Amino acid sequence: MLGKIPAARLALIEKIVAHALKNVPRARHALTREFIAGFFRGVAEEDLRAHRPSELAAAALAHLEFGRRRTGNRVLVDIAPPLNPDAPTASHRSLLRVVSPDMPFLVDSIGIVFSQMNIAVHLIVHPVLAVRRDARGTLKTVGVDRRAAHLESWQMFEIDRPGDDAQARDLERRVRASLEDVRHAVSDFRPMLERSRAVANELDRASMPVPKSHASEARALLAWMHDGHFVFLGYRYYRLKRGRSRDALVRDDSTGLGILRGSPKGPRKSPLPIVLTGHLRRQARAPDLLVLTKANTASTVHRGSYLDYVGVKTFDAAGQVSGEHRFLGLWTSSAYHKPPAEIPLLRRKLEAVIAHFGLPPQSHDAKSVVNVIETFPRDELFQTPVNELIASVRGIVNLYERQRVRLFVRRDSFERFYS
Repeated sequence: MLGKIPAARLALIEKIVAHALKNVPRARHALTREFIAGFFRGVAEEDLRAHRPSELAAAALAHLEFGRRRTGNRVLVDIAPPLNPDAPTASHRSLLRVVSPDMPFLVDSIGIVFSQMNIAVHLIVHPVLAVRRDARGTLKTVGVDRRAAHLESWQMFEIDRPGDDAQARDLERRVRASLEDVRHAVSDFRPMLERSRAVANELDRASMPVPKSHASEARALLAWMHDGHFVFLGYRYYRLKRGRSRDALVRDDSTGLGILRGSPKGPRKSPLPIVLTGHLRRQARAPDLLVLTKANTASTVHRGSYLDYVGVKTFDAAGQVSGEHRFLGLWTSSAYHKPPAEIPLLRRKLEAVIAHFGLPPQSHDAKSVVNVIETFPRDELFQTPVNELIASVRGIVNLYERQRVRLFVRRDSFERFYS
């Protein structure tokens, strides 16, 4: 099992195992050895050397006992004393321990919580272990063979100690909530992919007051997102309810998937609709098929940046906006690194900007325009309307000729932020 790790690390792990076996009954030696060997398998030698083998053995045995019984999808989270209670740093350190079903994004998502709470991390141990449990959830065997039926994530973080009991409880609550969001996003990932495909197919059949080229490009963007360029984290349909002086976006909770699954927790069972007036009302009614912006909440899964929001409007028989399919998630690295000419929607923006200036394709000025767009902040390129993009591109090209500092400002179409 340990043949693929460096010999120096293997020797350090053997010392930890030796200390651990002194403190457990002989009947548990096999399970203890398997657990500790797998637990520290991915920890760098310098991190193992930074602590005494006896300290690491004690922490591992405590973690083994902590996770000895777990049933179903239950996630175990707690805060424990530091690795070395006698060290000068002991009063400033704690351990956060987690045992959960293995899923993508677990370590990253817990890291978001630490970042939000300004908690430094001094050691990370996060093996994925193949375990077998009995019907009551009691641990029977442990290994790292990923072909086993049940894979679990066992995570131990040595962190800055919470300031008081209230902060400790808040940390546990946030970690549990984050891992619940991870579970929803991961379990609903396939349904969200299917929903994006269904919405794309609807664009083929629906009668809409937009040019066919717009519908075609929206369909291509959804297909591109579906093909691994967007991390789908949430979906919900919103119905646009029209009024005399104000409209409302009414959420359909039966459609919620991922982090948008169900109603928010709290005493109010039916959440109030989103009231739209003035500019926001006109924006919602505008026959623009796609809405691309940032959500007003940061992601609790994978990356702690503001969620990317992709909306696809629906229309009634009279050609009026009737609602919106809303997808929340994060663009993948490929969306940030591929040339705009290869990305649906962005390629049309590129063509529109070049066409506006009427430049010969091989001219110096045309190449300057293309360079501006290819190096433009990618989030801005997704979100900026063509008319605003043209103004920014013109200003930036002018700066190529004149060495000046200039500020370019764009207001979000929902009037929530400037960039």
